[in-house]
Amino acid sequence: MLFPHTESGQIELRPAGAKDAARVYEILFRLGHGGLPLLDRYADSFGQGLSACFLVHRKDTGEVAGFSTLSEPSVAGHVTAEVHLGGQPDEIRRDVATLTVNFAFAMWRIKKVYFHTVDPSPAALGFAGPDAAVVEAEAVLPRHTYFHGRTWDVHVFAVYRERWDEHGVDLVKNIV
Repeated sequence: MLFPHTESGQIELRPAGAKDAARVYEILFRLGHGGLPLLDRYADSFGQGLSACFLVHRKDTGEVAGFSTLSEPSVAGHVTAEVHLGGQPDEIRRDVATLTVNFAFAMWRIKKVYFHTVDPSPAALGFAGPDAAVVEAEAVLPRHTYFHGRTWDVHVFAVYRERWDEHGVDLVKNIV
């Protein structure tokens, strides 16, 4: 049985609620996400469609380094994870992605966790080197999104429960 850890040696995932909408908006704005609505509209709809939202706190500096989310589980047994971190070391990205995925599998009887990214490498998600074994590339949506004046391919990655049970538990043990 998986435990929904929210802390590693380097970071802590703290639940985010409506009162944190402005901070999350600021993170998205700093990271250059286009198409953000006005802050008031964003705050009014904050958390809709999400099962979990976490602010990422670094233990060494105390700073809010970013946030991660998990969508509501679909009837097919899938959730979508998002990790938003700017300029953080690979170890921080690994810890946030690992804890977010583990939380999803520990909390819900789901089959897989999806990530959508414009980066074609699982290392950008936080799963580099041998850790990449838990991630499977599922699809590429050519020129699917537009920002910063150009169209971008969206890469769809999935972490399957079977792989997580086999490899992910060790990833979690190594960071908590």
